[in-house]
Amino acid sequence: MSGAGGRAYRLSEHLRKYLLAYVVLVIILAIPIGYEAGGFIKAHKPLMKDMIITLAILTLLPSMIQLRAERFGPELSAKKLETIVALVIIFAVGPFTAMAMAGRLPSKPVAIGFVAANSVPASSASIAYVLLAEGNIEFATLLAIISILGALGTVPAYVGFYARSVHVSVPLGLLGESVGLALVTPFVVGQVTRYYLVKRRARSILRNHEVNLPCKRVEVHASRLEEAIAHLEDALECIEGRISRRIKPYLSLWTMLAMLVLVGTLIAAKASLLVAKPELAAEIIGFQVIVYAVIIAALAAATLAMRLSYEDHSAMAFIALTKNESVAAAVSVMAIGTAAAIPAALVPAIQPVMAILYLWALPGLARALRMRRAQPQPGAKAPEASKAQPVAAR
Repeated sequence: MSGAGGRAYRLSEHLRKYLLAYVVLVIILAIPIGYEAGGFIKAHKPLMKDMIITLAILTLLPSMIQLRAERFGPELSAKKLETIVALVIIFAVGPFTAMAMAGRLPSKPVAIGFVAANSVPASSASIAYVLLAEGNIEFATLLAIISILGALGTVPAYVGFYARSVHVSVPLGLLGESVGLALVTPFVVGQVTRYYLVKRRARSILRNHEVNLPCKRVEVHASRLEEAIAHLEDALECIEGRISRRIKPYLSLWTMLAMLVLVGTLIAAKASLLVAKPELAAEIIGFQVIVYAVIIAALAAATLAMRLSYEDHSAMAFIALTKNESVAAAVSVMAIGTAAAIPAALVPAIQPVMAILYLWALPGLARALRMRRAQPQPGAKAPEASKAQPVAAR
């Protein structure tokens, strides 16, 4: 990779490698800046709210472009039981554990935001961790898509339920509107963009016989129509993969830069509160670690009970553990206020650490939980996802 693409790749790799350090640095810088600019921030609350919502959508959009929604159907029919168990962990274990922890936080808006931070879906960025773990990419994609669709109902339901339980009025209509803006809009725009950037471009290349990318040439024999169609589909998938890999460094770079600006804006908006109550940040991070521990315990129990393969366990784990906090930030700010977005700003500081530690621990967990490796079918192609690719940001 050379030229602009090479520079984008190197910069995105640098940011990915040191993402945790950059997030911490942004938080450290944002607190004094936000504290000194407290008067301006207080006088321009609508502007700050609009900035946060815009940044959240911009952060989320690249992952929606990378999401391959066309993989939804085939994998669902093959893994119905595994999907049900994964969805219980994603939509029940995580959010209800967060509700139990949120009651211990001193601020009701922050507590509601903590529930939102653990109710939002994963994104295609979470799939990159599955790729590094050599897990089941198709299953992970299925779970990511279902978690996005399911969040349209569960996020307003959970956040609204918890808000009512602590006697905070949050209209369900406003919650639904915030989830729609933060989730549906980027999903639709992302998939439309993917169609024009990847799928339509791939068809144009194939139609014009420009298959001198690293793809096999296709010879069509009229007497073997089914085989010819299969070859064409393989060539099309190959070309799409090539285009996706070309644009991925730009999308990853876009995601990480937008996320760093979003985290800085969220922290700056509530710098005065964090300076007055530094223990609040420690409590949020500590309770988030507990949520992770409960999810991991549930994953271990499911793996033992169902004798899940290593590949399926990896897919379930990273989709359940890594959340798209940009959605939580947008929903919290729109429906509750900037204070509720503090958890969404702090969780990205520990989420990469948790994911990397889980990657490191997976071989030992595989032995302890007696996970089996899935056997490839005779004549099956090696999955493209097994190739090493950079991890996108959350």
